[in-house]
Amino acid sequence: MNDPRYLSLGRLGSAEVGVLHTLPGQDILIQHDVLGQRLACLLGISKGDIVRREDGFYYRIPHDSQVDDLLVELIDLLISIRYAHPAMVQLEMVLEPAQP
Repeated sequence: MNDPRYLSLGRLGSAEVGVLHTLPGQDILIQHDVLGQRLACLLGISKGDIVRREDGFYYRIPHDSQVDDLLVELIDLLISIRYAHPAMVQLEMVLEPAQP
């Protein structure tokens, strides 16, 4: 997107996720596809709507205190699920080769 107010945060599968800064705060934009729809539903699609951007359709979720609390709870839960799995690598360090 060529909007200077938009910041792309990454992708969930093939769906781009980003934030659009607005006067009252920011909106979370999630590209319209299967995984995007699931994330939007989780974050409260009933409060959001679908907007058209130059590269497709996006779910727009206003980032309010309720959505923020849900994000924090979701992050904590996902971390707990991952740490509970005995075979998962807990922390992976990537060391860059020493530069001469």
